[in-house]
Amino acid sequence: MSTSLKTYTLRPFQEAPLSSSISIKPLQLESIDLSLYKEGPENLPQRKQLALKIEKSLSTYGFISVVNHGFDIAKLEFLKSIAQGLLELPFEEQKKYLAGALKSDLEDRSTSVGAERGAGFKPKGYWSMRNGVEDSIIHYNFNNMNHSIFFDEEHNNYPEIVKDHLKEIAEYYRFLHGDTLKKICNLADIVLELPEGFLYDKFYSVKDNDFDSSGGGAGRFMLYEAMDIEDQKKVDNTWLRGHSDSGGFTFITSQPILSLQIRDYYTGEWNYVGHAPNGLIVNIGDAMEFITGGYFKSSIHRVVAPPDDQSGYKRLVLIYFSKPKNTSILDPEAINSPKLNRLGYIKPKEWEKINFNAWNNQKSRLFGKKAINDTTSEEPRLVLLYGRLHERWHQAETNFSLEEATKRFEILKVDL
Repeated sequence: MSTSLKTYTLRPFQEAPLSSSISIKPLQLESIDLSLYKEGPENLPQRKQLALKIEKSLSTYGFISVVNHGFDIAKLEFLKSIAQGLLELPFEEQKKYLAGALKSDLEDRSTSVGAERGAGFKPKGYWSMRNGVEDSIIHYNFNNMNHSIFFDEEHNNYPEIVKDHLKEIAEYYRFLHGDTLKKICNLADIVLELPEGFLYDKFYSVKDNDFDSSGGGAGRFMLYEAMDIEDQKKVDNTWLRGHSDSGGFTFITSQPILSLQIRDYYTGEWNYVGHAPNGLIVNIGDAMEFITGGYFKSSIHRVVAPPDDQSGYKRLVLIYFSKPKNTSILDPEAINSPKLNRLGYIKPKEWEKINFNAWNNQKSRLFGKKAINDTTSEEPRLVLLYGRLHERWHQAETNFSLEEATKRFEILKVDL
């Protein structure tokens, strides 16, 4: 059904059919069925089985898939139609609701958090990539969805389509934060031999409109459009360069289009991520890597052009970047995990004591800067932030400590 309104159109988003390419063998992530997650002491053995199932993935690839998460699929499909309608608004309309400047390098970071984190649109061409190429991605960020201020239309400069569907948008992201994230945190508690509820209560619990003392997150509607063919050649078909996320756990809607890749922890090769129908792809961010002393891996992922039989389709993703409280200290001493202590995952001597707000501010602003990303290889230049590298390309049996990385790479300072 198509419904025409004043400035936008709602219609179902058309996903790509599954690729028939026999040369691509997607990686099947470890999957957990959240319908098997049951509360209560009598169900602890079952929760321990789920935790055991995901521990290896969280400590190597840093990715899992989640099925039967419990959010109504019809509502999720309608949310995709809202996202499509929003991201297809004409550029002149988008400019009324920009999250920052038109280019990352034009941001005044003393007054703006930039389009990476600000509420509103990030236009195409905002980020620098390789060999002088800029991105071909449009996204719209939502902030403070877990607080009542999210519904304050005078405080927030929302486009009409967002105003009309605030309830549906908030329902989805609040479900992810208050239900799915909480369950994943509880399973992580079991892995780390902590009391269930510890991680969520300490890092992610919410007090309405108390932003520093609340866990939070950023919702994002993100649309990948095909790049100029010559630009695409210059970046080896990469639409979004390899990177790690800065926050806690990231939740991405799974899709049949083959574009998302993760860097293989064991081989260093790029692998496509397989599709979990109606599922979510969940990955570890920097904050959870630091909190676990490097036991959980904030692994590198990227987006590439799909195979030829899917090239006529757009990639639309709904993302939730969960974030610890701004005041959260990002090192393993903050949780005193018996498991980490026994395995020797302690705070490296070079790590400065920092909170999440400090890390997030610095890491986010580096993503699209030309001085970091405009290289001739797929890897960005490495930047040292508070004694920690802003990207860590983990691989089994490879020492990627700061000392070893300094021998292999030019390490830039934070004052860029």
